[in-house]
Amino acid sequence: MKILIANPGSTSYKCKLYETDDMSVLFQATVERIGDLEGIYSYSFGSKEQKKEFIEIQDYYKAVDLTLSSLKEKYPIENIDAVGFKTVHAKDVSGCVELTDDVLASMEAYHSLAPVHTDVYITAISVFKKLLTSTPLIGLFETHFHVNIPEEAYLYGIPYEYYKKHGIRKYGFHGASHRYIGGRAYELFEAKKVISCHLGGSASVCAIKDGWSIDTSMGMSPQSGLLNSNRIGDFDSFALLYLMEKENLSIEDTRKILMSKGGLLGLSGGLSDFRDIENKMNNGDKQAKIAFKTFAYYVKRYIGEYLAVLNGADCIAFTAGAGQKSPLLRKEIIGQLNNLGIILDNEKNNENPTEGIISSENSKVIVAVIPTNEEFIVAKEVEKYCKAQ
Repeated sequence: MKILIANPGSTSYKCKLYETDDMSVLFQATVERIGDLEGIYSYSFGSKEQKKEFIEIQDYYKAVDLTLSSLKEKYPIENIDAVGFKTVHAKDVSGCVELTDDVLASMEAYHSLAPVHTDVYITAISVFKKLLTSTPLIGLFETHFHVNIPEEAYLYGIPYEYYKKHGIRKYGFHGASHRYIGGRAYELFEAKKVISCHLGGSASVCAIKDGWSIDTSMGMSPQSGLLNSNRIGDFDSFALLYLMEKENLSIEDTRKILMSKGGLLGLSGGLSDFRDIENKMNNGDKQAKIAFKTFAYYVKRYIGEYLAVLNGADCIAFTAGAGQKSPLLRKEIIGQLNNLGIILDNEKNNENPTEGIISSENSKVIVAVIPTNEEFIVAKEVEKYCKAQ
């Protein structure tokens, strides 16, 4: 089957066309700076050299249309069996499903929990409905990987009636990424108990047992858990009420602070990219150091929790932008866990492998860098869904 995986961002769009028989990538494209007069469009077929254009990209319709026009140079649109999306959150919907109007309405019902993600996915899906009127559009929701989290791990300490009435509970996200890491760690190391650390602009930690999540740092929304680039992470609910009272904040004012002014951006004094934070910290910037060390502490704390939840681990895996590319961050997180038998090999860590072990031979737990591949997971699940219909 030929399945196109669409990966929309707030001002960017990426896609890959998979041949699922061998999971080869036949075509891939990236559109950057959507809505900008100086947009960037690049694409390639298979292993051929990438082509790049600088062009005005007015909106999402133009971005998707550009990629489909290039794809048609070699692969007729009618030969695409389905378009897959790594959808995020919807009320009473999980798993891999066709993106019907009812499912889109369920996504809208949880809009306030993941507004940026919901807006961009609904926009992209609406564009595809116009451009590919007869091609099935399938979403694999990020919450699906976490369906086996036990009740004691997903419930909050609120009256049980609110859980039953409103579905207020932990759901978890980054499902495709954590699922890939869990599977890859088993392939590489036969690891059945894995702590997956997806550390990038959006970040979370997941406890994986026998291929499925049993706990994760994000909750009912992507706001909780680790600090993110500009999202606040774990925060005392009464501290929030106190802040709203003292600053005379409305719900909308508070939402903006939680979503766009917190996290690394808020702690560092204006930096949200780990590369910038590390550079500033290395040049003596105190706020950058505070942001860096706070983020690393949160990750370390969750690793400790999940070592307890899993009753030990076979592998701790680092993935996503900062997880894969920052030896300094990994050392800050893992470097002082020797008493738990988790021993980092500084030389291996500093070599910064694309994929590989960075722990000492004496370590009781394998520590590794593993690049994620969310599109691979989505493509396989969409293929499975289509064959079952």
